[in-house]
Amino acid sequence: MKLSKITAFVATLGAALALTACASDEDNGTTATTATATTEATTSAASPALPTADELNTILARATDPTVPLEEKVNTVQNGEQAPELFEVMAASQAESGAQFQVVNPVLPGYTPDSVLASVNFILPENEAQPAENVEFIYENETWKLSQSWACTLITNTVSPEQVPEMCLDFSPAPAEDPAEAPAEAPAE
Repeated sequence: MKLSKITAFVATLGAALALTACASDEDNGTTATTATATTEATTSAASPALPTADELNTILARATDPTVPLEEKVNTVQNGEQAPELFEVMAASQAESGAQFQVVNPVLPGYTPDSVLASVNFILPENEAQPAENVEFIYENETWKLSQSWACTLITNTVSPEQVPEMCLDFSPAPAEDPAEAPAEAPAE
């Protein structure tokens, strides 16, 4: 469903650019050229290049590596500087379980120009990979980071409640969308 939203956005953007290009016949092209140039400049300034799965894997590895200094780790998770204890919990959890995280292709544009979505395989020793879909990474301060919501999701699902860092205590995943209820049929008269 989320992929269809992205597809619809891309189609809408393409249609808008096509209409802008068609408008150039009416006004000698100045408005269309200006609008297209403005759109391209805004898009390139607002949207960073999509990271590769390997780049995102490096981010996850740095976040959980006990040898990486805390000053570097806080740049791997959105708002990580506000919860340095998060990284100790993540590293300890990974060490205890032997779990590995692996981002797999494709990396897709996210919900905003500064986010991407990817699938991440959660791999426990001697078990099959468990995929997590639509894991969000945020581009912030010129670097890609695991979104706070996904960091909290990973933590709350892998450690005991007393180990959950304060930053994630108030975190509650968005409820699943309920299908719209069908209207009740009117009684027969």
